[in-house]
Amino acid sequence: MTTLDEAWAWYLAAAGGMKRLSHLAKHWDSFPWDGEADWIKRMQKDEVLRHLEANQLAEEAKTVQQELDDLAVLVLFSVFEAIIRDLVEEQIRPEIAILQHAFLKTTSEDILRRVTEGSFFHVLETFKSVVTDDLTEQVNQVRHYRNWVAHGRRPRSSGKQMATVQPKEAFERLSKCLALIRSSTTRPV
Repeated sequence: MTTLDEAWAWYLAAAGGMKRLSHLAKHWDSFPWDGEADWIKRMQKDEVLRHLEANQLAEEAKTVQQELDDLAVLVLFSVFEAIIRDLVEEQIRPEIAILQHAFLKTTSEDILRRVTEGSFFHVLETFKSVVTDDLTEQVNQVRHYRNWVAHGRRPRSSGKQMATVQPKEAFERLSKCLALIRSSTTRPV
């Protein structure tokens, strides 16, 4: 996934699939499994489906659903981060290429490494002038939540519960921030 829209579409498809699987599980045992219809005969021969039990379907759907929202926030923020890093790198490489002084060239390579590999918080900080304080805080909440999920949901040292971020909130906040950053970094060629 290389865009927020692609990541969002993946989440919607996965969440929808699990919702459909949950509904299918509710009706699984009421299907006429001993009937003569062609679809029943095909299901009875299917190596994946023929041994399934309704409770197994329901439990598997529930397990996926419990983790899916957190995974979606992780994916959405990761895609957002990659887009911003690529955007900044793409824009500063031409400026680095024209530098002549050895000190400036060396320093600029360090800056490029900070953009591509360093703390993403510092990359985002450079856009504080174009992203409102409120939106910056909302994006930081998504970042903190993503980090918490990515590092095993360990209890916070402060003892405070991590504020939950829902996928839709994350998508909307990150999309808005990305639009502002893109519009601020667009330069005429």
